[in-house]
Amino acid sequence: MSPIRVIVVSLFVAFGASTRAHAECPIQIPTVPIGNPGNAADTRAMNDGTTGYGSVAYTYYIASNEVTNAQYAAFLNAVAATDTNGLYEPDMATSFGGIIRSGASGSYTYAVVSGRANNPVNYVSFWDACRFANWLHNGQPAGAQDSSTTEDGAYTLTVTGIVNNTIVRNANWQWAVASENEWYKAAFHQPAAQGGDSDDYWLYPIQSNTISTTQANYNNVIGNTIPVGSYMPSYYGAFDMAGNLWEWNEGIMNIAGRCMKGGAFSSDPFNTAANIRSNNSPMINHRGHGFRVSTLVPPPAPICVGDLNGDNVVNTFDLTRFLGLFGTTVPTADPGDFNCDGSVNTADLTIFLGRFGGAC
Repeated sequence: MSPIRVIVVSLFVAFGASTRAHAECPIQIPTVPIGNPGNAADTRAMNDGTTGYGSVAYTYYIASNEVTNAQYAAFLNAVAATDTNGLYEPDMATSFGGIIRSGASGSYTYAVVSGRANNPVNYVSFWDACRFANWLHNGQPAGAQDSSTTEDGAYTLTVTGIVNNTIVRNANWQWAVASENEWYKAAFHQPAAQGGDSDDYWLYPIQSNTISTTQANYNNVIGNTIPVGSYMPSYYGAFDMAGNLWEWNEGIMNIAGRCMKGGAFSSDPFNTAANIRSNNSPMINHRGHGFRVSTLVPPPAPICVGDLNGDNVVNTFDLTRFLGLFGTTVPTADPGDFNCDGSVNTADLTIFLGRFGGAC
């Protein structure tokens, strides 16, 4: 028997399989950089008669995909054991959704429907989206829905502000629901000098002035959402900005409505175009509604699970360090705590062995 196998067997015999409750590891939101700061706005007239969208003075990052069921379920498990603000909608468990809730209030848990983890989350209101953004802004804490988790951060959510639909992004934001201009630029902008259309803006968010159902999920060809990233991206690399789900953005259309862009899986091609500003009550959750977030924070370096010494392979050097941590209590998401349950145990050993011998 090899020395490594002897070590592994000995640890399992001594400690047994871990039975600790599994905490949620911090979720990762893949983003793409949106450069060309200070670009001119599009002069195209919208269906409501307005114009002048897409100009953003700063470099930012936008989620490459709509927020997924897996990401939203992690959010729910962190803050919705008691779901004070109704962040979970029972329709999420239907064939159009992707998240199931179990247990009773005070101990609710949430799981992703098999095969739909990477589909975009739907049945979310604009205020649900703001609370998700606040949670990201606050560092993905776990606990009750209060000012430290969901009610303050990028947005200060108050009863009056919600009722009057007047809440706007705070100046110190780190993560937010994409603004209308951030969303518009990420979807349609491409400088003519960099291969874009003559006016720097495409009609559709696939680097084109035409669209077909081979390029986006719309027109009920599929009849449901599909995993994010399945079709063509925009010039900046953001996927599914046409079809799949209408996406909330921060635009205030009127006293009762927030802006939505991009169309959904059931939309006709007209609704996926740049000149369409749709709106709905920010309180509404629907099977055709989702969202994506933006940030000023550059993406972190990719995480290589098991590589504890940074040499881009998982080998005996990492095993030595892992054994030094084994059996200890560590800060959540410590490099040796691969399942984020607060200790380095046999559950982490199982994950480590699955990576052993691999390269990053």
